[in-house]
Amino acid sequence: MRNFLIHAFQRAFLGLCLVFISTAYAASPVHLTLIKGGSSAGKTQAGLKIDIPEKWHVYAPAPEGEESAGFPPSLQWEKSENIRHVESQWPPSHKTKVQGQPSYVYKGTTLIPLALTPTDKTKPIVLKINVSLLACSDVCVPLNLPLSLVINPGDAADPLFQLPKNETPLITLLIIALLGGLILNVMPCVLPVLSLKVMSLIKHSKKNHRAQAKRGFFLTGLGIITSFLLLACLTILLKESGEAFGWGIHFQNPHFLLFVFLVLVAFTASLWGVFEIDLPAGLGNFFVSHEGKGHVKDFLSGVFATLLATPCSAPFVGTALSFALAREPSDILLVFLCLGLGFASPYFLVASLPARFILLPKPGAWMVWMQKILGIFLALTALWIGWVLSFHLPLWTVGVSSILALIALSLFWIKHHKRPSLHVWRLALPLFLIAWGLSWIPQAQPTPKTIESTQLWQPFDVEKIPELVNQGKTVIVDVTAEWCVTCAVNKRLVLTTPQIEAQLTAPHVIAMRADWTKRNGDITDFLQKYGRYGIPFNIVFGPGAPEGIALPEILTAGAVEDALQKAR
Repeated sequence: MRNFLIHAFQRAFLGLCLVFISTAYAASPVHLTLIKGGSSAGKTQAGLKIDIPEKWHVYAPAPEGEESAGFPPSLQWEKSENIRHVESQWPPSHKTKVQGQPSYVYKGTTLIPLALTPTDKTKPIVLKINVSLLACSDVCVPLNLPLSLVINPGDAADPLFQLPKNETPLITLLIIALLGGLILNVMPCVLPVLSLKVMSLIKHSKKNHRAQAKRGFFLTGLGIITSFLLLACLTILLKESGEAFGWGIHFQNPHFLLFVFLVLVAFTASLWGVFEIDLPAGLGNFFVSHEGKGHVKDFLSGVFATLLATPCSAPFVGTALSFALAREPSDILLVFLCLGLGFASPYFLVASLPARFILLPKPGAWMVWMQKILGIFLALTALWIGWVLSFHLPLWTVGVSSILALIALSLFWIKHHKRPSLHVWRLALPLFLIAWGLSWIPQAQPTPKTIESTQLWQPFDVEKIPELVNQGKTVIVDVTAEWCVTCAVNKRLVLTTPQIEAQLTAPHVIAMRADWTKRNGDITDFLQKYGRYGIPFNIVFGPGAPEGIALPEILTAGAVEDALQKAR
């Protein structure tokens, strides 16, 4: 009899609890909706919209390493169709205290963006998500709701998708872009253009042309601004079309690389005094006067500076691009404009100085030596571009292109020293076009290379990372490329030092290196998953940081060691 009464009481109590929970659940005014978000950076966007009324809140994920009250939302999407991966982009939350314990919550209308990677971009996506979260007011109600949404290719974003997102203020983003552009001026990629500007000053000093020097610097800055605006338009087109974009991806294009290589060879020969290139008569009269007052070369040097600066991911550049590409086309245009203004600011500063403050060096024999030294820098840059080309084209292609270019350049030497009447451009231009055209001929690809073949660094395999972390391993990923100068600096000054190599060779650490020298969709998706659009990119995973700890573009030994420790 006693056992019967106890069981009856337990059942009655359980029943009352269920009634209470169901009543509270029914009374919970928190409303969840899935909405379409269009497409961005090759991924389909969606959003989990949570309408939270006044006096209610929903618990949010706590920052990494912090303990908090409540439990964060859980999203299960395994039953979805035509989806390879879902990335939840948790927005910033509000910090508060519950019974004296820190907690993080969402209030008001909140949107959790979801970046969907489809298995087949041409087919519809059936997104099926089971959402578990805790909504609280005077009582706390656990919610467990199934939601579904069908997204067809080309579906536009719901207007509500943009409304509730928390984003960095635009003015902050523009300041970051200005600083990033300014820092690009001291990156090694821009050295060849600085060499050309030094030579420009030397030439103006021969006739004490201060006003012309100012105009030349202004036109170089204008060339930089124009180039950045063109890059912005290209970026917007790629983003709207769903294609992947990355800072410096044109260095993955053999046609671009061969063109830059040939231009650098020509500039080097010019600085070494092998020849002087005169534009064709009509074009020369339009652009360049016989007194040297024309400055088309100054404008083009600004364009060239922009092209060579893009493989350098300077501090703040990656940050500005990551935020910009998540925004509207007008914001992308503004961010690229500010990057260009920051990069061009030293040139505009010189152009704005009064002529009496422009101190030109006095002509002398030193100018010949300076010209040859600067030619050496350009020659080294050309060799570097040629090395990168070897990853894309067979060596015979690079060799034949170089020979054709040298033959064309020798024609200019013949004109200036032997036959002034020689119509150089009629002969040289076809040779240059043939030299460049060799990159368009279908041919066997060079033998695949690895950036660094050591026992320390393993090939990149994104699928293995979660498995290794579950085994208690710490995984560091280094995304790099042969054309990335900043990557080379990081490797030389940090990653290959005995201090860091000792950390990376520990039994529990796995080092992976992703080679982005050539186009690789898996690496591009990996970068964009973490909101990055350029390299270098280093990230550390581990039991303490399964979502990864991203490192800054410019590595330090302390930052790497700290991330390895936290991830472990």
